[in-house]
Amino acid sequence: MFRFTNRQGNAMKPLTCVRAIVLGLVAITAAPVSADGERSVTAAATYLLPAGAELGPVALQGLEIGAGVFIEADGSASGTFHAVLQGSALGLSRELTLEGKAREGSVGFDGHITFSGTASLDLGDGAPPLPSVAFSVTAGADDVVLVIDSTPLPAADLTAGAVIIE
Repeated sequence: MFRFTNRQGNAMKPLTCVRAIVLGLVAITAAPVSADGERSVTAAATYLLPAGAELGPVALQGLEIGAGVFIEADGSASGTFHAVLQGSALGLSRELTLEGKAREGSVGFDGHITFSGTASLDLGDGAPPLPSVAFSVTAGADDVVLVIDSTPLPAADLTAGAVIIE
């Protein structure tokens, strides 16, 4: 059994030990990863969307993403995001392409990174891409949630590739 002592060698009370452990954990999780508070996400990954995922009339099955985004300590972000959503509409295969620039971002205590901005959205139907579509991405080591123009897609599970948050 471990015995916690203070600097004078006196035994510490259990409540004091718990407080010290909790404060230490808070200090570790709140500490910035880099000295200047900047964070980054680099991604090249493929995901599987759950059954029932849809964007408009397109039933979605999969998602491929690529990202290079830097998040500053003030919450601003810069970088690019690219996503290809595979699906079908009226029995025909369809790929939707989202190409955007990140403007804001943050890192959560759970290790997930969130960034948002505006993008062009090609619906894969032959029409010109839609400009200035709002998007946001919340990504972790093995899942991603994509929101396109206020339509949240269900969480997708990583099947190949990686998301690196530094």
